[in-house]
Amino acid sequence: MAQEGRRARLVELEPRLVLLFLAIGGPFLLVGSLVILSWLRGEMNRNLGDDFLGGAAADTARYLDTYLLNDLTNVSVIASVPTLRGAVKTSNREYPSDPERIRDRLLQWDEEWVEHRGAVPLALEIVGRDTSEFLREVATFNSSYKEILVTDRQGALVAATNITSDYYQADEDWWQQAFGDGELGALYSSGIVFDASAGGYALEMAVPVRDSADSEAAVVIGVLKVLLEARELFRVVSAVSLGNTGHALLLNIDDGKVIAGRTSEDVMQRQYEGIATLRDALAESRKSFLSRDQDGNVWVASFARMPEPTPVSYRNWVVLVQQEAREAQAPMTMATVYLIAFFIGIGLLVVLASLYLHWKLVRPVREIDLREEMDRLVAESGEGSKA
Repeated sequence: MAQEGRRARLVELEPRLVLLFLAIGGPFLLVGSLVILSWLRGEMNRNLGDDFLGGAAADTARYLDTYLLNDLTNVSVIASVPTLRGAVKTSNREYPSDPERIRDRLLQWDEEWVEHRGAVPLALEIVGRDTSEFLREVATFNSSYKEILVTDRQGALVAATNITSDYYQADEDWWQQAFGDGELGALYSSGIVFDASAGGYALEMAVPVRDSADSEAAVVIGVLKVLLEARELFRVVSAVSLGNTGHALLLNIDDGKVIAGRTSEDVMQRQYEGIATLRDALAESRKSFLSRDQDGNVWVASFARMPEPTPVSYRNWVVLVQQEAREAQAPMTMATVYLIAFFIGIGLLVVLASLYLHWKLVRPVREIDLREEMDRLVAESGEGSKA
C-alpha cells in the first residue's frame, strides 16, 4: 500500500511540474517578447518617419521646387521678348551722361510719384505704353500674376501692368539682387510676403533683362519683376494627406513660422511648436523625430530641405510631414495586443492540455494495482503450464 501511495503521489506531481515550468519560463518568454516588440516599435517608428513620412516630405519638396523653377523659367521667357527688350534699350539711351544728374532726376520723380500716390502724368504715360499693354496681356494667361513691371538699367520704371506704389526701383532688394553688378545678373525669388495690391500672400520673382538673346555675351540692361499669388503654392502643401491626421507643413526654419499647411489658418499665422526639436534633428542629421503640440498630442514627424543646387535658393524653407503617433503606431499597438493575447492563450492551452492528458492517461494507470496484475499473470501462466 505504501508503494502504491508513492506511485500516486509521483503521478500527481506531473501537472504541478507543468505549472512550475510555465511559472518559471512564462515570465522570461513574456519579457523577451516585450523587448522584441519594443525594438520592433522603435524600428517601425524610424521606418515610418524616415521612409514613409520622409518620402512624402521629399516628394513635396521636389514638387515645390519644380513649381517655383517653372515660374522662374516663365518669367525669364517674358524678359527675353524683343518688344520688351527694345523698350528698355530706348529708355537707357535717353539719359544724360552725368550719373549724378540721372539719380537726382529719378529721385525727384519718385518723390512726386509717392506723394501723389501715382496720380501724376508720368504714371499714366507709363501704364499707357504699348509695352505695358503687352505685360497686361501676359498677365491674363496666368491668374497667379498679380503685377508685372520692368525697369531700365537705372532702376526707373519702363512699363507696368498697373500704377505702382513708387517709380524708382533701384533701392529695392529684389532689384539689386537681380541686377547684380550689371554684367551677369541673377535670378531672384523672395519668401512669402503679404502684398496689398495682390490682396494676399505672394512671391516676388525678378530676372535680369539682357541686351541680346545670347545670354553668355549679353549684359544686363534692366530688370523684370513679377508678383505671383502664392495660392497655388499653398495648394501643393495642403494637398498632402496621410490617413486621418497626416499632413504637410511648409516652415521657415529661421523663425519657425508656418508658411503653409492643411488649412488657411496655417498660412503665415502661427509658429511651429516643435521648431526646437526640428532644429536639433537638423543639427544631428536625423530624418525624423517626435514632437508634442500645445494640446499634448504626440506627432511622428519627418522633414526635407528644398533641393540644392537650384537657380534660386530656398535654404530656409523646410517641408515637414507629420502624423499623430496614435494613428501612426496603431498597427504596431494592435500587433502587440494580439501577441500578448497569443502568449496568454498558449499558456492556458498548455495548462488545459496537461490537465486533460493527466486525466485521460495517468488516472487509468493509477487505478491499476500493478502488483496484483503481476500476481494474476504469474498464476495464469502457472496454470497454463500444468495443463
